[in-house]
Formats: sequence, C-alpha cells, structure tokens
Amino acid sequence: MKKQIDEILRRIEAGEATDDEMRMADQHLSAMEERLSSQIDDWASQEQKSKRQQRRVWLRHAMAAAACLLLLVSVTVWFTNNQQKDSKVTMVTEKDTFDNPEDAAAETERALVLFSGAINKAINN
Repeated sequence: MKKQIDEILRRIEAGEATDDEMRMADQHLSAMEERLSSQIDDWASQEQKSKRQQRRVWLRHAMAAAACLLLLVSVTVWFTNNQQKDSKVTMVTEKDTFDNPEDAAAETERALVLFSGAINKAINN
C-alpha cells in the first residue's frame, strides 16, 4: 500500500496521475487528516484533564496547609488560655500553703520587704 501511495504521489508531482489516482490520493489524505484531527483532539482532552488534576492536587495541598495552620492556632490559643487559668489557680492555692503561722509571718515579711524596696526605688527615680 505504501509503495502504491508513493508511486501515486510521484505521478501527481510529475503531472502524470489519472483521475482515479487523484481521487485515491485525495481519499487517503482526507483519512489521514481525520486521524490527525482526532489525535489532536485526544491530546487536547488529555491536557485539560491533566490541568484539572494539577489544580485538584494544588487545592488539596492548600487545604492541608490551612488545616495545619488552623490546628496550630487552636492549640496555641487553648494552651495559652489554660496556662492563664492554671496560674490563677496556683495563685489562689498558694495563699494558704503554710501550716505554721511563724512561717507565714516570715514569708509575709519577705514579701513586704520586696514590695517596699520596689516602691522606694520608684520614688527615688
């Protein structure tokens, strides 16, 4: 078949082709054009699918990053709030930690000395 087509094309170039040979070449070229057009359409379709898949992958990655960021912020806020609550609880429970009144008086005196020093320093500056 290929030899026949090559021979027909040589005759067409030389101007020696018959009407039947011209029709045969035209039909062959039309069939090739249809196959080529079909293949180009398939490639375009595959390219569109590939682009959609790339967008989906990018979207998944973006959503995963946003979820991680949201989780990080939530844990940070929760931890900060619980730490503040724990420090308040600690301050409340530390009020009555002395069983011995002499120890409580000594700790109170120490706290008042620190407080007095801070006030004197502020006044002198």
